[in-house]
Amino acid sequence: MSMLRNFITIAIRNLRHYHSYTIVNIAGLALGITCGLLIFLLIRFHLSVDRYHAKADRIYRVVTDLHIGNDNIKMGGVPYPFGKALRLDFPEIQSVALTRFESNNLITTNPDASDDKSRKKFMLEREMAFVEPEFFETFDYSWLTGSSAVLKAPFQAVITTPLAEKFFGKNNPIGQTIRLENKHDFRIAGVLAEPAPNTDFNTELFLSYASYLAINKAEVMEDWDGLSGNHQCFVVLPEGLQSKQIEQGFPAFVKKHHEKPDEWKYKLQPLNDKYFNPDYGGDVPKTMMLALAIVGLFLIGTACINFINLATAQALNRSREVGVRKVLGSSRWQLFKQFLLETGLITLAALVLSVLLVSRALPFINELTHSELAINLYSDAGLLFFLTALLLGVTLVAGAYPAYILAGFKPVQAIKGKITTQNLGGYSLRRGLVVAQFVICQVMIIAAIVISGQMDYLKNASLGFNKDAIVMLPVPNPEKTNMEALQQQLRQIPGVQQLSFAADAPAGNTQNFANCRFDTRQEEEPWYINTRPCDEQFLTTFGIELIAGRNLQAGDTIREYLINEAAVEKLGLKSPGEALGKALTVWDKEAPIVGVIRNFHNRSLRETVEPAVLMTSRERYAACGLKIDLSNTPHILAAVDRVWNNVYPDAFYSYAFLDDKIARFYETEHALLSLTKGFCAIALFIGGLGLFGLASFMTARKRKEIGVRKVLGATVTQILQLFGKEFFRLILIAFVLAAPIGWLAMSAWLRDYPYRIEFGAGVFFTTICVTCLLALLTVGAQSLKAARSNPVNSLRSE
Repeated sequence: MSMLRNFITIAIRNLRHYHSYTIVNIAGLALGITCGLLIFLLIRFHLSVDRYHAKADRIYRVVTDLHIGNDNIKMGGVPYPFGKALRLDFPEIQSVALTRFESNNLITTNPDASDDKSRKKFMLEREMAFVEPEFFETFDYSWLTGSSAVLKAPFQAVITTPLAEKFFGKNNPIGQTIRLENKHDFRIAGVLAEPAPNTDFNTELFLSYASYLAINKAEVMEDWDGLSGNHQCFVVLPEGLQSKQIEQGFPAFVKKHHEKPDEWKYKLQPLNDKYFNPDYGGDVPKTMMLALAIVGLFLIGTACINFINLATAQALNRSREVGVRKVLGSSRWQLFKQFLLETGLITLAALVLSVLLVSRALPFINELTHSELAINLYSDAGLLFFLTALLLGVTLVAGAYPAYILAGFKPVQAIKGKITTQNLGGYSLRRGLVVAQFVICQVMIIAAIVISGQMDYLKNASLGFNKDAIVMLPVPNPEKTNMEALQQQLRQIPGVQQLSFAADAPAGNTQNFANCRFDTRQEEEPWYINTRPCDEQFLTTFGIELIAGRNLQAGDTIREYLINEAAVEKLGLKSPGEALGKALTVWDKEAPIVGVIRNFHNRSLRETVEPAVLMTSRERYAACGLKIDLSNTPHILAAVDRVWNNVYPDAFYSYAFLDDKIARFYETEHALLSLTKGFCAIALFIGGLGLFGLASFMTARKRKEIGVRKVLGATVTQILQLFGKEFFRLILIAFVLAAPIGWLAMSAWLRDYPYRIEFGAGVFFTTICVTCLLALLTVGAQSLKAARSNPVNSLRSE
C-alpha cells in the first residue's frame, strides 16, 4: 500500500508538472470516451426494447407476405378472422392475442355532461389498441386496479396512470365514461402503471377487442382478403416448441382458408426482431446499431492512438527521469507500473469528465433519437461494468506501449540525453498511427458529406406534387352537409387559394390497396393498386399534372377513374391515351378511366412510385387540404380555426403543414446525419491532437537538424516545407486507404434508396481539402515555432 501511495503521489506530481500534456490527453480521451459512452447507452437502450417481458423468447408476431405477380408485399398484420382460425387449427400454441392498433383518436371525457368545463376533448398523442385479454397474458404490464378479465366484455377500457391523470386529474378513473370519436362510449375498468420506456408498444389506452367486433360489420370480420398492418396477432409458444414446427403447418392452413393460396404466406417473427426489421415496420435497423458500434470503437481507438503519439513524443522530456530512477534502483517492471498508473489516472479523469459531458448531452440525444437514455451510477450495474471495462481497456491499450518504451530506456543513454528515435519505437510507428487516425476521420467526413447530400436531395426532390403552403385539416365526419358548410366558409377566408377533400394528402401514412380488373380482361391484375379517394379539386390544389384525358367531375360516389403513369405501365399499355375510355373495376365498382396523371410519390422516397387510382368517394374523405397565402399565415390559420370549430364543435381541431408531415418521413435520417456530423467533428478534433503530438515529436527529433539548416542559410519557408511535406504525405496515404472504404460503405447505404444522389470526385476532393486544412491549422503553429527558434539553443551541446 505504501508503494502504491508513492506511485500515486509521483504520478500526480508528474501530471501537474507536464500540465499541457495532461490537459491535451485528458481532452482527447474524454471526447473519445464520451462518444463511446453515448453510443453504448443508445445501443443498449434499443437492444433492450421489449426484452423485459418474462416470455420474450417465446413471443412471436404473425406476419404476412403477399406474392402477387412480381410484387412482394410484406406486412406486420393478418386478416381479421386469422386469430379464431389459428386457435382451432393450432391448439398446441399456448396463447393467441389479436390486437388492432389505432392512432390520432378523439376521446371525450364526461361526454354526457351539460357544461363544456366538465366535458373535455383530447386527441391521443400515443397509440390506442383494441386487445383481447390474452394480450396481458402475453406481455407484462403492472395492474394497479383490475385485471385482464375486464376486457372480455365489450366497451370496456383500461388506461395507464399518466393518461388517467390527464383525463381525470386526481379523481378515481374507475367507472368513468369516455367517448371514442363522438360515437362509442367505453367504461374505464382498469388502470395500469406507466409502461417501461424501452418498449415498442407506444400504447396508453386499451379497449376490449370485443368492442371492435361489435363496432364492425360481421362480414368485414370474416373477410380473409381484408389485410391491415394495424391488425396484428401475437402468439406465445410453449417451452420446447420451435417456431419452425408451427410454420411447417402454415401452407396447409393457407390452402384451407384462402382462395388463392399461392399469394399468401405467413411467418412467425420473433419479438426481438419486431423493432429492428424495416420490412415489417421496424423503426431501427440492426445495421444502424452495428454501424454505431463500429463508429464508437473507432472513436475510442482514435483517442487511444492520439494518446500513444503524445505519450511517446513526451518520452524525450522524461528520459533523464527514467535514467535517474534506474540508477537509484528502480526495476523496469516498477517503472512500467508507474507510467501505466499515470495513464490510468489520466483515463480516470477523462472518464469522469465524459460522464459529466454525457449527462449534459443526454437531453439533446433523447430528443434527437426519441429515446429515454439515462445515467444512474448507483443502481445501473451494467453501466458500472462498462465504465470499469472502459477504464481498464483504455488504460492498457493507450498506456501499455508508451509505458513499455519508457521503462526500457538504458540509464546511461537516458542520463546523457542520447535517446534516439529507435529507442522511442521508431518514427514509422507514429506515422502509421497518424495514418490510421486519418483513415477514420476521412471515412467519417465522406459519410457526413454523402448523408447530408442525400438528405438535401430528399428534402428538395420533386415529389410530383406541390407540398409548399399546404395546410392539412382533419375531416371528422364526411357528412355532405358538414363538408359543404366547411367548404363554403373556408373559401370565404381571404388568403385561402385552393381547397380539396381527400382520404389523405398525396403523400401520407395512410395507404390503401385493392385488386383491380382492366377493361374486358377476365382475371384481376396480378398486382395491387393504391386507392386515392379525392374530389375534383385535388389535382389543382396539390399541383398534380394531368397528361391525358380530363379531370374527375364533381360527385359523391365512384363514377370515373384517374390513373397514374405507373398504372399505365403495369397494365402493359404503350401510351396513356390507350387507357382513356376503358373500364376499370376497383372495390367491385366498374367505371371508365377518364384521365391519366403524372406519377407522384405517395410515400417517402425510400419506396418507388406505385400504381395509383383516383376516384370521388365522399364517405372515404378524412382530410382537407388548403393552399394558402403564406404572407398572411397567422390571420388565415386563426380564421380556419374558427370556421372548423363552428362546423365540428364536438371534434378536436388540429392542423399540420404538408411539408412538415413529409419531413417526418426522414426523422431517422435526420438523427443519423446529426450524429454523424457530431462524431465527425470529434474525430477531426482528436485527429488534430494526434497531428499536434506527431509535430511535437518531429520538432524534438529534428531540433539539431533544423539548427544546422538555419546556420547553413535555410529560410523559415523552407523549414515549414520540410514539415509540411511529411504531414501531407501521411494525409495522402490515409486518403488512398479511406476513399475506397468510404465509397463502398456509402454506396451500400445509398442502395436502400431507389431515388438517390450520385457522389463522385467532389466528395473526395472536399474530404482531402478539409483534412489538409486541419493539418495546416494544427501543425502550422508547431512548425512555425520550430522554424523561428534560435539555432544556437539547439546546437549548444555540439
